[in-house]
Amino acid sequence: MSEEAKAVQEVAKSSGKAIDAGCEMARFIGRIIGGPLEQAAGIWEDRLKYARSINQLKLRDKFEEHLAKRGLSEPTRAVPMSFAVPLLQAATLEENDYLQDMWAAMLINAGDERVDVQFRRAFVSILEDMTSLDVKILKTIGDAQSLETQVRVFGGGFYVGYLPEEAAPMDDFEPNRPYPSKEVALSVSNLLRLNLLRNVDNPDGIPNNLEVDLTYLGEEFLRICSSEI
Repeated sequence: MSEEAKAVQEVAKSSGKAIDAGCEMARFIGRIIGGPLEQAAGIWEDRLKYARSINQLKLRDKFEEHLAKRGLSEPTRAVPMSFAVPLLQAATLEENDYLQDMWAAMLINAGDERVDVQFRRAFVSILEDMTSLDVKILKTIGDAQSLETQVRVFGGGFYVGYLPEEAAPMDDFEPNRPYPSKEVALSVSNLLRLNLLRNVDNPDGIPNNLEVDLTYLGEEFLRICSSEI
């Protein structure tokens, strides 16, 4: 069998699996709504199309708004397909308005020649793995670190117990120091997993799980997702 024939065969297999998966989903929805397979399939497909269309329009409007704020009518740089396609696919699946702002900012920065960015798909996959709380925490730490005071004066990072409202330096002598909520602790753990944050070491060299600061990747990620030039 030729290589071309093998390739066609693999595509056919993949297409068949996709069709089977779609039928299974339709059957599942049919069981829930108590309707025939055709009705369930139509509901599933229409809902996906409708939701994605709404998200596409929201993304377009946010993109146009960013362009206008920068005094632009069109992008000034072509975005490589290898970056633009996964970005648009992910952005048009996002329903959270706060996260959509991040996607729109990433898109406008990619298309603005005045912004020095690297077209890394990792930035897309990172944002896909984040919640709005993750983003808020990262921004709070980024804003505090950009002041160029606290981290350098105290020689450490930021205590996670005040997040997401505040990124304050660790103070071992503060009484009744708050501990992070479960939601904040989970978000910080995810940001550490994504290598956007790092734990700061204690004086004895042991990482302190309650003290963090930005990594270089975290700084670059915030920059490509910033609405400011």
